Amino acid sequence: MANTEDIEKRVLNSNTHSDHFPPQYPSFGFKLASYLLIIGFLTPMIQVFMKIFNRTRIAGKSNIENLKPGWVLASNHLTMLDDLFIEPLILFPNSLRGYAYFSFHAPEKTNFYKNKWMSWFMRQVKSIPLERGKGMNQEGMMRLSDAVKNGGILHIYPEGTRSRTGKIGEPKPGIGKIICETSAPVVPVYYQGIEKILPIGSKFPRLGKDVVISIGKPIYFDTKISSGKEIERWKSISKEISEAIHKERDNAVKKWSIKPISIKRKK
Repeated sequence: MANTEDIEKRVLNSNTHSDHFPPQYPSFGFKLASYLLIIGFLTPMIQVFMKIFNRTRIAGKSNIENLKPGWVLASNHLTMLDDLFIEPLILFPNSLRGYAYFSFHAPEKTNFYKNKWMSWFMRQVKSIPLERGKGMNQEGMMRLSDAVKNGGILHIYPEGTRSRTGKIGEPKPGIGKIICETSAPVVPVYYQGIEKILPIGSKFPRLGKDVVISIGKPIYFDTKISSGKEIERWKSISKEISEAIHKERDNAVKKWSIKPISIKRKK
């Protein structure tokens, strides 16, 4: 049980950043505004952009079509807008069912909360910001766990940051912590091609690129959540999730006869 000091810090932090977090118990009006924004505008826009102006192929959507909210989508990370490019494709048409079928996101605060308009937009698309350097006990991490516990879908990147080379980075223990706290199943996802649509340093997306997305079967960690030391459990689960994403990469390479990403960094 948390002591009084921990509770006071959490309440203070929550009050300080309440304008950034989506409500834990959203009103009908908030849900309606999110639905109109995501289904009425973002989803059709991204569908057209990714399928007509670019060529996107997806495998494994049947693995999540009957999966009820309360799960984690874990993927590799290539651009600042991965969530925007990928989720309207992966979650549709289940997302038509309503607010619970839209995923939560965990963006880095300084990149996406620069003014009131951006803060409003990020709240409406269910973003819970994290602050770099604040560790795994910051308010955002607690909110992410709470969101999944309350039946939410969470899209998160085990490596924690964008890959500069295209290779899948070493997993951080954060996702393992969330799984231990929520007992949620994890769906591993691998994609490539987005790094060509929005290369690091580019301000505007490019057209005519090939994108592939491979969605794996849900992974359940029930037997690992309560065994061993806490930090070791987190690391072990994070590593297994990362290995599953690597497996989806191999599936994508085999299915579409493509080469794994190799981005040459500019000197």
